[in-house]
Amino acid sequence: MISNYLVGSGILYNKNKTDINTLNLRAMANDNNQIEELKQLIHGEMKECNRFLWPKVCEMQSTDKGMAKLEDMIIRYVAEEGMQIGSAIALIEQELSHIL
Repeated sequence: MISNYLVGSGILYNKNKTDINTLNLRAMANDNNQIEELKQLIHGEMKECNRFLWPKVCEMQSTDKGMAKLEDMIIRYVAEEGMQIGSAIALIEQELSHIL
């Protein structure tokens, strides 16, 4: 009788179930790992920045604040638009050329 109550109240059922917070933390850790990997790829691409092709982007990456902004912009283009990193950099250069 007590076990029926525990099963009916969900206590025994939830005991065997994976905690939703644990799943969310695992998903967030996976997302953070993917973002860090993407940032490493961005830094690899930006390491050989050609000032003749991307003068505004190369200038922007010379400061920590500028590099952080570039990372955010590139990650947004890669994640939301499905762009390649090089294409995102070229588009950002084009945008910066029109603004500045």
